Amino acid sequence: LLINEIAILALFALSLDLVLGYAGIVSLGHAAFFGLGAYGAALFAKHLNPDPLLGLAVATALAAAFGALCSLTIVRGTDLTRLMVTLGIAAVLYELANRFDWLTGGADGLQGVVVGPLLGRFEFDLTGRVASAYSLVALLIAFVLARRLVHSPFGWSLQALRDNRLRAGAIGLSVGTRLAVVYTVGAALAGAAGALLAQTSSFASLDVLDFQ
Repeated sequence: LLINEIAILALFALSLDLVLGYAGIVSLGHAAFFGLGAYGAALFAKHLNPDPLLGLAVATALAAAFGALCSLTIVRGTDLTRLMVTLGIAAVLYELANRFDWLTGGADGLQGVVVGPLLGRFEFDLTGRVASAYSLVALLIAFVLARRLVHSPFGWSLQALRDNRLRAGAIGLSVGTRLAVVYTVGAALAGAAGALLAQTSSFASLDVLDFQ
């Protein structure tokens, strides 16, 4: 169970490193995508389909779509503006999850989530063996993809934007588009981490949207 939690938090940290470490987008509200992925996967498993891989894909896509929407505000303004906007987005989602308790369970959390066996064969056990393997494989895949991304020409351009956006724009790089793309990718990975947490614990609460 500890290995499972480490893998999930490592995936979340990986997503934030793409946004902050390589693109220089400061954010205090990255938990918005983590929580959205968690609630998305939990609600999908409870009401639509218990398959974990399908739920992971849906939650990741949901977080990516929300990240793309939020990127419209992220690419504008100063770093201080981004800090406040990202924090505000997470706070709004937290309050919405608390307000619509008929859907999310509110302060009591979303209960009754039943996740099916992985690949139709491996049941999630109480010892966390299947969960840890599932999360570690997801982390490895995300790490390989992120590594290829940051070592590509696109990744090098992100580091140029991080170091000096005015100069990068002056040589013809599309600053806004690149920031929006990497913010969307970071949001997708954060959503995947949240989905893994909800699926391996069969529970989602307001804590997944909390600032801490």
